[in-house]
Formats: sequence, C-alpha cells, structure tokens
Amino acid sequence: MNLKTFVQGFGAAITVLILRVWPHLSSYHPVIYHSFLPMHSVIWGVLLDLGVVTLLAALLFRYLEKKETGLRTALWAFVAAELASASVTALGAIRRAPIPYLAPDNVFIVILLAALVLRWLRPLDYRRAVHVFSALIVLAGCSMVWMIPELFYQGLRAQRVDAPVPVTHPALVSDRRVPGAEGGRIVWLLFDELSYDQTFDHRFPGLALPAFDQFRSESVVFSDLKPAGYYTDRVIPSFFLGKPVANIRSTLDGEPQVKLAGSRRWQAFDAHATLFSDAQRLGWTTGVVGWYNPYCRILAGTLNYCFWRMGDGQSDGALPDHSVWQNAMAPLVELGRNWNHEPGFAQQRHMQDHAAIMPQAEALIRDQSIKFVFIHLPQPHPPGDYIDNLALAEKSLGELLKTLAGTAMAAKATVIVCSDHSWRVPMWRSTPVWTKQDEAASHGRFDPRPVLMIHFPGQQTEQDVARPYDEIRIHEMIETLLRGQQPHFEPLLAGAHQTLP
Repeated sequence: MNLKTFVQGFGAAITVLILRVWPHLSSYHPVIYHSFLPMHSVIWGVLLDLGVVTLLAALLFRYLEKKETGLRTALWAFVAAELASASVTALGAIRRAPIPYLAPDNVFIVILLAALVLRWLRPLDYRRAVHVFSALIVLAGCSMVWMIPELFYQGLRAQRVDAPVPVTHPALVSDRRVPGAEGGRIVWLLFDELSYDQTFDHRFPGLALPAFDQFRSESVVFSDLKPAGYYTDRVIPSFFLGKPVANIRSTLDGEPQVKLAGSRRWQAFDAHATLFSDAQRLGWTTGVVGWYNPYCRILAGTLNYCFWRMGDGQSDGALPDHSVWQNAMAPLVELGRNWNHEPGFAQQRHMQDHAAIMPQAEALIRDQSIKFVFIHLPQPHPPGDYIDNLALAEKSLGELLKTLAGTAMAAKATVIVCSDHSWRVPMWRSTPVWTKQDEAASHGRFDPRPVLMIHFPGQQTEQDVARPYDEIRIHEMIETLLRGQQPHFEPLLAGAHQTLP
C-alpha cells in the first residue's frame, strides 16, 4: 500500500466521518462547549474510527486501482455517489440549513446512475472522470496534515473537569435586600422551540393544551413577539446579558466567547454581567435547571443551585462518560438502530433528558429558599414529532405549575413562560426527524413568533400585548422585577383601559 492510497483512504474517511470530526476541529468547538468535560474518551474514539475507516478505504482503493472490471466499475460508481451524498449532508449540517434542491439521497442516485451511464456510453470520459475523482479524494486526504495533529493534541491535552451536578453554593448571596427579594419570587420557565402559532393561533386539531390556555387567561400575553435570534446557544445568553449575541464560540476548555450584534470583536462571556449576578447583588438567591447550554460552567459564581443536561452530545451517541471503545462503536450502534427502525440515539437521549430534568425542576420550585428560578426545558424541541413534544410540554407546564401552587409562596410568585425561538420549520423539514404530522401541522410554513407570557401575583385576567415587541426586552422586565418594581405594559395593551394588578 503506497502513500497515495493511504492519503486517498483518509480523504474518503474524513468525508464520511466529517460530521463526527468537524465539531472538534471547528474554531467554534460546539461539542466541547455543549458537553460535560473532559472529552478525552470522545476524541480517542473519533481517532480510532478515523484510523479504521482510513485503512478499510485504502484497501478498497488499492483494489480499485487494478485492471477495470464490471465489479470495479460498479464499486467506483458507488463510492463516488456515497462520498458526494456525504459531502452534501455535511455541508448542510455545518451551515445549519439544508442546501436548496440538493437532497443527499437524490445526489446519491444521480451520481450513481450518471457514472454507470457514462461508463456505458463514453468509456474514455468515464476513465477521465475517475482520475479527477481520485485526485479530489487525494486532495481531501491531504487535510490529515493538520487534522490528525489537532485531534491528537486535544486527546493528550489536559482539559478542565466540570463539577458534578447538581452544584450548590448556599453562601453566594449579598446582604443587600430589595422589597421583592424579601417576600417575592420569580419563576422563569423556558420551553425550547415553543411556537406561539402552534400553541395558540393554529393548534393541531384534537390537541388540548389546558395548562397553556389557563396560564394565558391569567397573564400578560405577547402575541406579536419579535424573536431575539434563531439558535438557542445565542438567544439565551442574549436574555441573560440584555444584549443580542450575534455569534458564540468556545475555547478548548468550554469557556464561551461571544460576539455582540454590531461588533466585530470576540469577548469572554461575563457571568457577572448577567441577570443572575444582578439578582444576587440585590439579595436574591438564584437557581437554574437547564438543558443543552452548560449553565453550571458559564454561570459559575452567580448561582446558589445548578443542574444541567448536555442534550444529545454528538448525534451518533458519543458521550464523555463512555469509554473510548463505546464512543468508537457509537456510529455502528446508531446504524443498527436505523436498520431496526428503532428510535435513534438523539431521540432516546431527548427522552432521558426530560426524565432527568423534570424532577430537578420540581425540586427547585419546591425549594422556597431559592427566590429567582430559571428552568430551561427540552420540549417541544425535536427530535420526535413536534405535536407529540408539544403535548409533553403541556404536561410539563401543568406539573410545574401544580408544584408551584403547592408552595407557601405561590401567591407571591411572578411566573414567566416563554421560549427561546419558534418551531424552525425550514431547518427541520429536510431532516430525517420530520414526520407527516409535522408537515400537516406546519403546512410547510414558518411562523417566527416565540412565546412570552407573564403572570403577576394576584392576576386573574388576560392582558394582550398585540403590538410588536422585542423578546430581548425580557431582560429589562426581569431587572425591573428584581428591583422590587413591576413592569408597565399599559400603553401596549389591547384596550387602553386595561391595567395590571
């Protein structure tokens, strides 16, 4: 086996495994940011997969370089089609949106048939195409010069270790007290990807959401909300800081850096510039139970209590608490699930996240020593049918409100129910998790409005804010509440005579 064949093998391997490898090599380091640290077992699992696939691909290319036969022609066509399809899938995932008119399955079929037809009708042009394709694979394989050293560096590098969750810091409270901190409470519930349109305006036939309807009937409701962004990892830090986050990236130690809207400069995310730090300076105790974002890491020093779940990690099932061998085998396990038509790792993990978060969320609400509560729930975010997930979000809201009603401070609690963004139909519609019911519910249409409802103590009627309202202003609302004051929405309410309690 010569060097060219080995480089070709790596080119094929990196094309097939790019979605497994790129999150570690990207300067944004998304997998590191959204995972429990350290990540060494995941990195070594990736390297093991790269090595095995490179060797197998190199052996295949060595076979294909021999005298052409019908079988070798078919194999070349299949390899070309598979690598082209994998490239389209990878590009769509990296850009966080499918490439218009280029479905991976269609690309596979077109390339396969085109290669076979070209071999039949124009053999000379077919051989030229094979040489060009071979050169492209070698070119892709040259990336091993920097990819392999970078992965080895991450695998050998000492990385911070996240504190086990939950994390409790009872002493992190200021002696200063404001009126709201003395006797009041703020409970902020965020449902990931909750759509105002699907929840209220165009609800799926037969779907009952009594908890959402009841809460709406006793809250200030924003029906024309302008979203703060499209991605959870940018929107929620925007809420915390009160400034739109245009982009976010991570260091190799999982520390976030943000680029604010209108700025070209990256800066460290400052936990002490967030709502939680302000709350503690004003005498509030703070607690977070969350999903996906590494809350206990990025808000360290500003929380009295914290618990988080990392979501699905890599969608093929690699996890930092698994062994190197388990992480190396994760793609094959996921492939087996697909062949058996079983729920994929991401869907199983999603259900596990919900099961882990709900008891923590209920416990945090019952703990009345925590006055400022933030809970980020994973529903109705896919995977899973959106309508089914919305029904689960309804159940979760009912359970959390029932838990709150059972506390002595329920009558003094301000409750916020919101979402980070709406149901992102364009993003999910071309993915395998999209269902017929999703298509029927969405009508192929994207309504960008997220949800924001606020129930003030003693409020018994619905107050509608029908005018456009920027969701990022949730930050100033909460700052006002933390100072023991009440936000005023009267000029925006439908029917100017209405007032809040």
